[in-house]
Amino acid sequence: MLPKQSRLKKTKDFALMATKGRSVFGLFATLRVRLDASASTAKGGTVGLQPSKIGFIISTKIFKRAVKRNLAKRRFRSALHELLPQIPPGYHLLFILKPETLTADYQAMKDEVLHMLSKIPETMKKPLKLSPRARKEMGKGKVAVGARFVKPKANN
Repeated sequence: MLPKQSRLKKTKDFALMATKGRSVFGLFATLRVRLDASASTAKGGTVGLQPSKIGFIISTKIFKRAVKRNLAKRRFRSALHELLPQIPPGYHLLFILKPETLTADYQAMKDEVLHMLSKIPETMKKPLKLSPRARKEMGKGKVAVGARFVKPKANN
């Protein structure tokens, strides 16, 4: 189990990851990374005061049974728990698990997570690429709020 301060819990944070997160692709998961806005503005703009927050997405399309979804999440969370000291602080991390997570060797999974974490600084330097849905909705003048896109209120 991840420590409470290291968990990504709010729906708004998950939605922001979809529109403003950068992707790192791996064998067992896709990692979405975003700089934590509250960490970067705290105490003179120094990043690293707060630990990174981590979340998981496991699709019911890929894992039909809840037992398998929970098993995949437990295995991946356990591998990640051992690597917590090596996670750079001040980020929001979202792991989107793939079906290979269930059959993967534990050590190979840890190595892959470590490899994805090492790519974070390089990925954050690249420009943001919006998903096709986000591009379409933002082109209509909508903004991400919670888990959906809505039209902003008119200021009268």
